[in-house]
Amino acid sequence: MLRFSKKVEYALIVMADMSVYSSPDTLYTAKSLADQYQIPQEILGKVLQTLVRHNLLVSVQGVKGGYALARRPEDINLKEIVEAIDGPVALMNCGDNDHSQCGQFTNCNIKSPLGIIQTQLSMFFHSISLNDLRRNLNDISIQ
Repeated sequence: MLRFSKKVEYALIVMADMSVYSSPDTLYTAKSLADQYQIPQEILGKVLQTLVRHNLLVSVQGVKGGYALARRPEDINLKEIVEAIDGPVALMNCGDNDHSQCGQFTNCNIKSPLGIIQTQLSMFFHSISLNDLRRNLNDISIQ
């Protein structure tokens, strides 16, 4: 089953929130985000630091410090966020060119079709911007 990890979900939640007010002057603290979304602060702190290391967020130190998006929401895509937290999205063990994990590699009849699906999935994730996620969140109405 293809499923995002909790850490990816946390990253998407807070980055979607940050994209609403993507001004460089608006900083978010790990504590305020953790409290708002009921995310364990220690885990969220690690997620935020990972996003900083991958140049998706910037971190400002100090009493009035916090986190902000490193780029405009339309310039950050889903693929970048997922890969920053969990590494490359892979449908199969041999998808990352490490064939040692697959005993069927030489006789495999699905590696080519799954490779095509893998490429399409990667392109699809790349095509979804943080701005798209936010826009779709705003379009959802509870009935």
